[in-house]
Amino acid sequence: MKFPDQALRLQIRMRWKRCEIDFVLLTIIKYRVERGQVDHAFSFTNCGINPVVMKTIVAATDFSTSSRNALRYAADMAIDFGTDLLIVHATHIPVVSDVYFDLRMTMEDWQAEDQAQMNKLIDKMRKDYGDALKVRSKLKIGFGPDVIRELVSKGKIGAVVFGIAHTEKFNEIVFGSTGTDVAGTVSCPIIIVPEKAKYKQWKNLAFAFDQQHIPMGKGLRILKEWTEAHESKIHFVNVMDTPFIEGDDTSLKPLYRKFQDADVKTHFLPYRPNLTEETLLDWVRRHKASVMVIVARKHNFLWRMFHEPTTKKLAFNSPVPLIILSDQR
Repeated sequence: MKFPDQALRLQIRMRWKRCEIDFVLLTIIKYRVERGQVDHAFSFTNCGINPVVMKTIVAATDFSTSSRNALRYAADMAIDFGTDLLIVHATHIPVVSDVYFDLRMTMEDWQAEDQAQMNKLIDKMRKDYGDALKVRSKLKIGFGPDVIRELVSKGKIGAVVFGIAHTEKFNEIVFGSTGTDVAGTVSCPIIIVPEKAKYKQWKNLAFAFDQQHIPMGKGLRILKEWTEAHESKIHFVNVMDTPFIEGDDTSLKPLYRKFQDADVKTHFLPYRPNLTEETLLDWVRRHKASVMVIVARKHNFLWRMFHEPTTKKLAFNSPVPLIILSDQR
């Protein structure tokens, strides 16, 4: 894993690809960095080049084991991309809970208890990561999805990271998780991290696609910056929904242009009735993808009543982190 000065080197590499910066200029930049004449937040503005703005990464926590693992994933990611980390917790009195809690506790009691846990968490992160991590916290009264949506709507958020733990099938379908509830409703990417996943650069990225419109907004722009920084190989993967037609990549034409400088390959997987998610996850395992990208589609109430959403199914069963883009245009 690459830390402190890596953020600056990533920016140099990204700008080299886009603008073919003169070698002499890069030598001068390197000279200044080595002599402490610029800091990690070095801007290319003085060189006449627009800087890449790495926005804040948010880690949502409920202080569970899975959310703590996701927090460390988000911290490593923030350091790798040279940005700051915001840890967010929403305080509310549980409506449904599988653990005992004291009914005499007031909202002020819950808030004080949560703040104490947050303070301990922040202290531990600062102790573990030191000056390499710029971290702060936010605790707000409200339901998790609503708190996250409000935060993202105010801008300057690059991604929101959630943890997820495998649970009983009934809970997966009926209750889902905060991450799957937020997915598709905010403009920035949502990253759902499996319980035992560790951060590593995304060298091998699987982008699952269908024949519908693929959004070209904020989420995809941020994803492009990430893949450029990691020099990712991008695999567009489609599970055929019928055995009678050849693979159609029409919906990918805008993405081919968007990622024209990347190493891109398109895969069409055989049609398997009612096994789309299983086929996709099997491909991810066999090809050792670092992460998987999907687009969260909006569905009406009746569809949600009688079908298990693809996003939930993939989130609870993916062996690798899931990056979810919204189909909001």
